[in-house]
Amino acid sequence: MEKIKLPKELYDKLELGETKQIEVTDLSNDSFKIRAIDRNRTERAATWFLLPTAISTLLFILSLHFFGKSSVIPLTGTDSIASGVMVISNAVAMISFIVSYLMRRKELSHQMTSKVYWRTIITVIIAVLLLVTLVLSAFFWFISQIFYGVAFDTITSVLIFAIFTGILSFFLLFVVDVFEISMLLNLLIMVAIGGLLSSMVSNGNQYWWQRNFSVLGTNNSNASWQFNLTLILSAALMISLFDYIFVSLRMKVGFQIRHVILQLLLTLCAICIAFVGLIPNNGLGLAHLAHDIFAQLIVLFMGLAILGIRWFLPHIEKNFYYLSYAIVAILALSYFLWHPIYYLTLTAFEILSFSVCFAWIMLLINSLLRIIWEEKKVYQVEIITAEEDTKNK
Repeated sequence: MEKIKLPKELYDKLELGETKQIEVTDLSNDSFKIRAIDRNRTERAATWFLLPTAISTLLFILSLHFFGKSSVIPLTGTDSIASGVMVISNAVAMISFIVSYLMRRKELSHQMTSKVYWRTIITVIIAVLLLVTLVLSAFFWFISQIFYGVAFDTITSVLIFAIFTGILSFFLLFVVDVFEISMLLNLLIMVAIGGLLSSMVSNGNQYWWQRNFSVLGTNNSNASWQFNLTLILSAALMISLFDYIFVSLRMKVGFQIRHVILQLLLTLCAICIAFVGLIPNNGLGLAHLAHDIFAQLIVLFMGLAILGIRWFLPHIEKNFYYLSYAIVAILALSYFLWHPIYYLTLTAFEILSFSVCFAWIMLLINSLLRIIWEEKKVYQVEIITAEEDTKNK
């Protein structure tokens, strides 16, 4: 086996012992990835997904017997295969996800501190649960449109249920196996975009856009819980990400008051987003007033963060400054096109503002993660000759 020399700091960072090996992957013209091989680590998805599948299938059979469904079972609808997967399989798979995620806490300590791990665990679990529920709802809705009214006998129904359950259980355990802190960012994107699109599609009123964006979270919408829960969960994911990022940033560059102020502004913005979801804009009264105040505070805190980005992060890429100021110009222009001259509707202004601000937050998080993770250092290269390799053996 070929050998490689590593500086002591890299050797310690990879936690290599005398008998451990490293793996070099992603070879390209000028870069590659290096990681320690942990022979004790097991991929739980490939070995353990059968257990939650078997438990869910047994519970499904018992529920069929309990509710007297012994002849024909529909694929979708009430008391169907789809409802069994949504309730039984989803619950059992999520329990297996939680147990597996807790078992991986030591491995995840390389990416986040123990404090950050316990702060984010509830948010991760709820985000995964919501995302899986939304995906299953969309999937079975699509299936119901293709196979309208289809039903199966008991044995076939149990087999189809077991297949769906096996796929779901394997997927959730696979997510645990490959989980990294960057997945919180992907969860935020999928929950925010997926939840909002789902609310638009299933709200029950094709002309909702004639009023405003917030109508999706009111009593006038059939999907108000999806819209409001999406806002609350997106806010929780944002707070978790900001907490991890700025704690890691302080560990790397030390305490700086400008970073604390930026974290405070971004966290307050996320809290206001959560309150917009917690207090639907149902008509007049205190709820309407509070909803509008929190919505306006989002604009205030986000505007201060964007306008002051050069002071908050003086060593970030200059292109990010130009992009931030361009976003401020777009927001100012869209506001002018909406309120004084009414070229844009309120809904168009809200969607445009949300889109550019959300994109700015994603870019900011990516830029901060690069500062934390991409530690660059130059080393002198030394080639181990065949004679040296033989002598060391």
